[in-house]
Amino acid sequence: MYDLIVIGRGLSSLLFLKQYLETHSDLKVLIIEKSKKIESRYISSWQGPGLLDLKKEYDIHADKAYKKISIINEEISIKKNISPYSYNTYDYKHVIETIFNSVKDKVEIIYDQVTSVKEMSNEVNVKTKKHTFQSQYLISSTSLAKQSLKNNKMLFQYFVGTKIQIKDNQKHDTCQLMHFLQSNNEVLFDYNLPFDQKSILIETTAFGKKVHFENLEKIHKKSLATFNFAKIIKKEKGVIPMSVDHKFHRTARIINIGLDGGFARPSSGYMILRAAQWSIINRNTNLKDLVFKEKKLISFLDKIFLKACYYYPGLASSIFVKLFNSNDIASVIRFLADIPKLYDIVKILMNTPKKIMINALIK
Repeated sequence: MYDLIVIGRGLSSLLFLKQYLETHSDLKVLIIEKSKKIESRYISSWQGPGLLDLKKEYDIHADKAYKKISIINEEISIKKNISPYSYNTYDYKHVIETIFNSVKDKVEIIYDQVTSVKEMSNEVNVKTKKHTFQSQYLISSTSLAKQSLKNNKMLFQYFVGTKIQIKDNQKHDTCQLMHFLQSNNEVLFDYNLPFDQKSILIETTAFGKKVHFENLEKIHKKSLATFNFAKIIKKEKGVIPMSVDHKFHRTARIINIGLDGGFARPSSGYMILRAAQWSIINRNTNLKDLVFKEKKLISFLDKIFLKACYYYPGLASSIFVKLFNSNDIASVIRFLADIPKLYDIVKILMNTPKKIMINALIK
């Protein structure tokens, strides 16, 4: 019998445990993870004044912090100095290892696959291929059941990326956040992260109604071909649901977090700051009272944005270009980081293409 079982040694789970076990050190906690292998990929987050400091709170260090970003479409090329803010990129494997090492003496972990979860009135029964466990509460960062999604206007953010070593020296101080590519059916762009003079991550991303990795791979190869590279260092790929219907949900004893719990921003896919902020806010909360409170105005704006990308994918680049071309880039960053003030919301509304957004609203 455990006080808490956590299914999945993922980012949301570890961010929560890092904070919660500092104030609930007497809890008996079990993590069930199906694989010892940690996925090799990169994650990114905004950092700066007023934002949660990931280095201070979690001792995780960025592989690269960019003070300059660029946004490009067929009409305009924008390069912005975002100081005192930065766009930070982290090695996911290193982040997981760092946070897990900070809690490993306070938890047990087994590597096994969960086969069933049954909630009783006084406990939760968890069966794996090899064991049976009981706990007072259960937190899961993996999908236990298929959510009923009411809104069929859902997009998938799917991407393929390749980190390469190049032969020619390059500038490496600017993150190419979005270089939009021609597409009438999807929002399509390249996302490039130069780490130093010789290495760069080239990532091709689509916001689509369906996932078409085969087609995306072909486009990605064309993007790679524009670089004179010596070798491939590593590859990555993934899918992030973009839906306002992916919401936090819990029962009396089972708490769902992570992607299926609504922790990813529907408009961007950014998750780490939202999950980390939630963990800090709830570090003193009893497990029976854990909830994720939705910011209704942000959710409303995300919904309009999703509808704009859903109905007008060929025009969606103008939304991003207009936003990032704003004289007040700090408001855009605070909005993307999930902590906008009312002033920032007004600035966002002023700096979006009115016709597209209004048409999306009434659809």
